[in-house]
Amino acid sequence: MSRVCEICGKGKMDGKTVSHANNKAPKKYDVNLQNTEINGKRVRACTKCIKTAKKNSNNN
Repeated sequence: MSRVCEICGKGKMDGKTVSHANNKAPKKYDVNLQNTEINGKRVRACTKCIKTAKKNSNNN
């Protein structure tokens, strides 16, 4: 099972870890995925999508 949001498609991001001595080492950042239920369907979604879905469901 890949670490990709089923709603927005956001996946692994890459960047650099920078030390105090300004040494730069490559690093991978995983998305904060949660198993949740949105509109009666079980999905693995990032926390930003969960927050947006919760906000939109409260307005209606």
